Amino acid sequence: MLPAILPLFPLPQVVLFPHTFVPLHIFEPRYQDMTVQVLNSHHHLVLVLMRESAGMHPLGETASTFDVGCLAEVVRAEPLTGGRWNLLLQGKESVRILEEAPGMAFRRARTESLAFDASLLWPGPHRRRLMEALHEHARIEGIEDQLKELLDLPLEDEARLNTLAMALDFEPTERQFLLESRDLPTLADRMLQLLEFAGGGRAIQGL
Repeated sequence: MLPAILPLFPLPQVVLFPHTFVPLHIFEPRYQDMTVQVLNSHHHLVLVLMRESAGMHPLGETASTFDVGCLAEVVRAEPLTGGRWNLLLQGKESVRILEEAPGMAFRRARTESLAFDASLLWPGPHRRRLMEALHEHARIEGIEDQLKELLDLPLEDEARLNTLAMALDFEPTERQFLLESRDLPTLADRMLQLLEFAGGGRAIQGL
């Protein structure tokens, strides 16, 4: 069982989804300390997106964050010189940040799990609209082969949509919009909205 308070890693451009992976390079001293503690114990931390702010500290020391992040497990850790690390994180589940806990050099927080309902019916017409939007986007961007590879992966619907959310070059706040979906139809509908928005003027840059 994980502890009630977990390390909180705020980042300015990164949103992690359940069932997906992200590499991180750890170089800042207090997050080096965090990494050592995590690797010596439960191997979990919470990744959360910073809110944009003109006065934001670049390393997230006091930066405001979104309320929803992703519980992540360190599945690979490569030590480097100078105490730095290359980590590979796997998203486990969405969590809500309830409150931050003082007392350590790095940020920590108490969180609660956010259930995702993958059993709700995803209507056929909605599925077809999303697939059509994905294929149209891939045609415009010349990434049909990459999209086909992703769609051919043996994944359940939730993992498939989360993988697409990571692979497509959505803006960080758009990914946050997707992460906060609490069921499959909502996630699919939000992705369709973003694709249609991109097709109407804001280009999404490839896979």
